[in-house]
Amino acid sequence: MSIWKLPAALIMVAMVTGCGPSDNPSADAASDQATTTNDAAPHNQAGSSDRNAPVLDTGTEASLQESLDRVRSSLPEDQRIEFDQSVKLIMDVEPQRLHGMTAEQVLAAGRQLHQRTNGG
Repeated sequence: MSIWKLPAALIMVAMVTGCGPSDNPSADAASDQATTTNDAAPHNQAGSSDRNAPVLDTGTEASLQESLDRVRSSLPEDQRIEFDQSVKLIMDVEPQRLHGMTAEQVLAAGRQLHQRTNGG
């Protein structure tokens, strides 16, 4: 079965696996310094027009799950499947990038990664 056909809750559970400390201490330190505001989002991520939008917190498995639920629920129904797919793609390629991202940033990064990995 394709990952894209799984219920969103199962995708979220699958994504949480392996989100502990990395083998890169400097990446962990940078992650620890980030806060849960858009001001903490890395400069290479797409900007958000909503400064009060909820952001992802990858600090612990519990905070990741809570923030995924909060960020996902901030989206209209028709964008939630794309959000789930984008989160999964980012987790597969560069999971540390998720910390501090808004729904808008996750969707933009997911589209970008999809284009890069599928040649357009």
